[in-house]
Amino acid sequence: MTIAETRAISKTDARIERRLCELATCDPASMWRAQDELSSAIAEAGMHFEGRAYPVCLRPFAIDSGLANHLGVTAEAVIKLLDVAAELYCSDEKIQNMFPFYKHLRHWITNLPRYRPIARICRLDGLFGSDGYYKIIETNTEAPGGVIQNGLAANIWARIANPLTHGLSLDVGKQPFAKDPSCFVQELMSAYYSATGSRLRTAAVVNFRGRYMNEVDLIVNGLRDAGSKAETFDASAMKRTHRGLIGPDGDLIELVYNKLDPRDLVATSDASDYLDACAAQEVVSINPWISQWILADKAILAVLSDDQFSSNFNAEQIELIARHIPWTRLVREGVTTDPERRRIELIGYIRKNKANLVLKPSNATRGEHVLVGRLTSSEVWEEHIDRAARNPYVVQQYVAPGEVTALHLPNRSIKKMACGIDCYVFGGRLAGFQSRASLDPVMNVGRSGILLPVAIE
Repeated sequence: MTIAETRAISKTDARIERRLCELATCDPASMWRAQDELSSAIAEAGMHFEGRAYPVCLRPFAIDSGLANHLGVTAEAVIKLLDVAAELYCSDEKIQNMFPFYKHLRHWITNLPRYRPIARICRLDGLFGSDGYYKIIETNTEAPGGVIQNGLAANIWARIANPLTHGLSLDVGKQPFAKDPSCFVQELMSAYYSATGSRLRTAAVVNFRGRYMNEVDLIVNGLRDAGSKAETFDASAMKRTHRGLIGPDGDLIELVYNKLDPRDLVATSDASDYLDACAAQEVVSINPWISQWILADKAILAVLSDDQFSSNFNAEQIELIARHIPWTRLVREGVTTDPERRRIELIGYIRKNKANLVLKPSNATRGEHVLVGRLTSSEVWEEHIDRAARNPYVVQQYVAPGEVTALHLPNRSIKKMACGIDCYVFGGRLAGFQSRASLDPVMNVGRSGILLPVAIE
């Protein structure tokens, strides 16, 4: 079995790539023994992905400390941009009209909390562009996965004898959530103190109809270990009273962390008490509704990258956007500017530039219905242009993913895969990284993707 080398992000990553390709030819059993040991240790620690094995790969994604610092500075600056975008949404009707799916929810969305950043817990997903700059292709400001499990998994990975990294100097502990896996819970405690000036006593991790239960037990147990009473409640089970928000047991809830898909709440009346209490700030909600719905919507990148809104940002922010936010537009008929700032008719431009574009539903998750133009037939592309013009969709400049060779756990094979790197930000500060790899160019763990531990040389 021969696998050609792929381009690596650092010298150490290049060495890992070469070593993996050599072992894949001469001694693949040594890698799979180590992988099985890692997978067993991950399972024994109680980590999972919706009841399935948590797909952590033996092969790390190795970056140097300079790149790690640069990614951190970039991610922290983008979180501040999202605060500006949130305030713009509340005051600018033109921007509100870019989010038609949420028009009837504005009374819940526009009551902003006093604290900043608004998105206290966030994961920014990104790829490296052809110009060498890190490009943020999606925000995850609702309830991103991996906030505890990725730090725990990195520590377990570091303890496994690994033929791919033997003799290499790699450190996962430079990432705060790996150095201290409780840092996520500590951020929840800190967010509550920032909002109230008091110590957190009661908290709830809020789910809806049993979906997205990953890490819920770890979050609840972490809050309990930190001295708070914590439970998991369904959004429909809480009531709004003169005392505040209460759970099924009648106890007052001081802080809620949403572990759900907020889109599930849009068309239901089951959780109206919960929605009202969070919007009225009768309970500290991490993250608030503007973060759950607007800042997490892919159209927020259109707000940042569209020239018509640039006057709302200072020169430093405009430069940040130009380097790190790919050209994105809400799909609708009319005139706009292309990536070179030339005036275009958008629908015609999408038709003519399929190879350089991606179509995405603006408010979907897990890569649902995403079309990469260069991998899509002309017939299907045309059909989706028509669909996108009638529904909330964005069109985004295509950013080619990186490529690594890795152990693909779902089918137990060694494959070249598309990969990227994502930045977790807690309380406005970098908390750590994750790297996802997939046979599918739309990378998602829910679509048979895997996770590569990020290690810093």
